[in-house]
Amino acid sequence: MDQTILKTDENGTDYWAYGGDFGNEFSENDSNFCANGLVAADRSLNPHIHEVKKVYQPVKFTDVSKKSSLTKIEIKNRYDFIDLTHLDFSWVIEEDGTEIQNGDLGKMKLSPGETETFNFNHQTIMPKPGSEYFLTIRANTNSGSELIPKGHLVAWEQFKLPIENPAPSIYSGDLPKLEMTENDHLIEVNGAGFKITFDREKGNLSQYNYRSVDLLKHGMEPHFWRAPNDNDLGNAMQKRTAIWRNTGEEMKVIELKSSVENNVANIQIFSIHDLTGTNLETNYFVYGNGVVKVGHQIRNTKSDNPEIPRFGLKMTLTGDFTELNWFGRGPHESYWDRKTSAAFGLYKGNVWSQTFQYVRPQETGNKTDVRWMAVSNGKIGLMAKGLPKFDGSVHQYPYKDLDHVRYGQKHGKLDIQPKDQVDWLIDYKQMGVGGDNSWGARPHKQYTLTPKVYNYSFLLIPFEERTDLTQLSNLSLN
Repeated sequence: MDQTILKTDENGTDYWAYGGDFGNEFSENDSNFCANGLVAADRSLNPHIHEVKKVYQPVKFTDVSKKSSLTKIEIKNRYDFIDLTHLDFSWVIEEDGTEIQNGDLGKMKLSPGETETFNFNHQTIMPKPGSEYFLTIRANTNSGSELIPKGHLVAWEQFKLPIENPAPSIYSGDLPKLEMTENDHLIEVNGAGFKITFDREKGNLSQYNYRSVDLLKHGMEPHFWRAPNDNDLGNAMQKRTAIWRNTGEEMKVIELKSSVENNVANIQIFSIHDLTGTNLETNYFVYGNGVVKVGHQIRNTKSDNPEIPRFGLKMTLTGDFTELNWFGRGPHESYWDRKTSAAFGLYKGNVWSQTFQYVRPQETGNKTDVRWMAVSNGKIGLMAKGLPKFDGSVHQYPYKDLDHVRYGQKHGKLDIQPKDQVDWLIDYKQMGVGGDNSWGARPHKQYTLTPKVYNYSFLLIPFEERTDLTQLSNLSLN
């Protein structure tokens, strides 16, 4: 558990105190080094405990189909001394996060180390265009004890089924007509119910007006930084990779091209970051229904640059966009090297609740393998649809509030509070959170963004209230 002490500030707000919060009582301290538990000091759960439970689970599930028409799952007892008769096994198949089939596997008297294989026939499923299908198997206790209640989830695993039916594409020429106007400062693309503005000097999508409402407080800009977590500070990431911290503000536009063809406006932006020698290309394709396809890539960078904390784009929406829905891993935060505990599903909540107020503010709230994510103010909203996926997070405050301030003695409960804006980060990826130790070890190489070429793309889709977001996410354009 976290070794922290409950204190109250002058405003009567409780917070977790750590080294440096006790005046002259201690001449030396290690800051928040002892806030390193799976649970907080009050035994409430920290986000990383979910990953520990998943990794430690005593039943292993493996897909052994080998191109069979059936999905074959092997179940193995990883206990050392007991069989599996205390568990009930069940399964469910979901279509885009909605259950369509379920069943039970019955009792399994598997001795320690033994396995059994089950076949799942998914040939009867008629796939909807653009939909994804996942099989999830769960093992729950079938009786209670003094420590563990009946129905407690002990182990689970999820498998993507090999079922595909691509969504039909909408031809751009069949959409409402759009117009593009330009001057020395701006490029505007107007269509039915929308106006999208690009800033020539900054080289970004600076405003997204939909149904006469301006959605953005700050335009979309390249973003390469992640607020250091405790492991990052332990390996001096904040110093080693500092050259990437202000990349978005330091980028210079070197060329901007604009055109309209087949009723699609294309804004092509080439920019350079002098400090790292990094060249970016960002393409915006605006369609007649207000949808924007964004393609973002690192064209080249210096091979001797330090690793990249994250590669993505960030924009700031107005503060009323507080409703969130997404299809991807969840419901808790997940990261490149800490995501096996986050199941694919259809999730919703408010933007603020995606933040975990760590004892010391740091990176929080990331979602991995996101198929789509949508924010809304209850009347209109904006969806990001991955092509095919992205990592993303939303923050009801400036993301920089999470950044490390040396000797800042910041506290999550005090310094991270909701504000009148929503920062939305839509990323290719950010590097793993590491954790082999917190005094020098870096994330493993396979979870590191080494300096090289990267690219990803996604759609921005505006919508109105009562829109079926799953149906909207199946939109395909050409």
